[in-house]
Amino acid sequence: MGPSTLKDGFTFQDNLFMLKYIYILLTCPVFLFAQQESFFSLYRYNMNILNPAFAGSENQTTLSLTSRNQWISIENAPKTQVLIFSSPRKKNVGLGLSFISNKYYVESTSIAYVDFSYKLNLTDETKLFFGLKGGASFFKADISSLISTNNISDPTQKAVSSTRPNFGIGALIKSKDYWISFSIPRLFGNNDNNDIYISSDRVHTYFSGGTNIRLTDDFILKPSFISRKVEYLPMTHEVSINLDFKNNIQLGSFYRTNNRTGALLFISLKSFFDIGYAYELNIDKNLSSLGINNHEIFLRIKFDAGNTEIEEVFEE
Repeated sequence: MGPSTLKDGFTFQDNLFMLKYIYILLTCPVFLFAQQESFFSLYRYNMNILNPAFAGSENQTTLSLTSRNQWISIENAPKTQVLIFSSPRKKNVGLGLSFISNKYYVESTSIAYVDFSYKLNLTDETKLFFGLKGGASFFKADISSLISTNNISDPTQKAVSSTRPNFGIGALIKSKDYWISFSIPRLFGNNDNNDIYISSDRVHTYFSGGTNIRLTDDFILKPSFISRKVEYLPMTHEVSINLDFKNNIQLGSFYRTNNRTGALLFISLKSFFDIGYAYELNIDKNLSSLGINNHEIFLRIKFDAGNTEIEEVFEE
């Protein structure tokens, strides 16, 4: 004997399945996984946000602004703005401030950190910096702005927010012709888990370095790399190479193992002002036709432009 059928054509088993499905929808939370730390095509000029040991390491006070727009063909795609202040102080101390604003669809995260570094002179040309970072991230999600397919009121669709304090550490070895960096900018993973949403920040670990290879009196080759390990995710690597002309103009390209590549241009307009631009492409054959490419712009003001003690390896 077959299953009983109601007048509307549904069996009792069908209705039981639908009730179970509705129950799951009503009782399960909305899952919002906060975006992890952004990649930066111009990472060499934003190392303070990754490693607090870079605070004051350039022996001059700088203020920089970076704007990164991702997936430019998609509405409400991720946008990131970064503001960094870095200054050397007395007694081998460096101080810095970093502010990051991430906006993506209904989610936004603001991050504010204070950086402290201390310098040890290993030799006349080689220095070791240790850094500490402390601050917090402020997460918001306006779930009420999500478009509903019906007129039924959903109690889970409301604005939510959280504050997540954290600390970071880093080390930097720097000489005239090379640099090596290791850092964990946020030591602790944070998880928000309630009846409405689940949000997770994972621990990121960075290892990077670079060198200067003088080709002629006017041209310097500047290869560099950065490796990023995110908790529970595969490691990502990026290699880049820049050609510098008289410390005034740089042209470069890069490749990242998440199927991203791109080109960059960096210009020192005056001794106190720098500007950079990077364009990033997705080379995954399944995604390249979607136009999910990125723009990145960098501006920097140097307040101690006359300081002659700036090491060449960071003279970008």
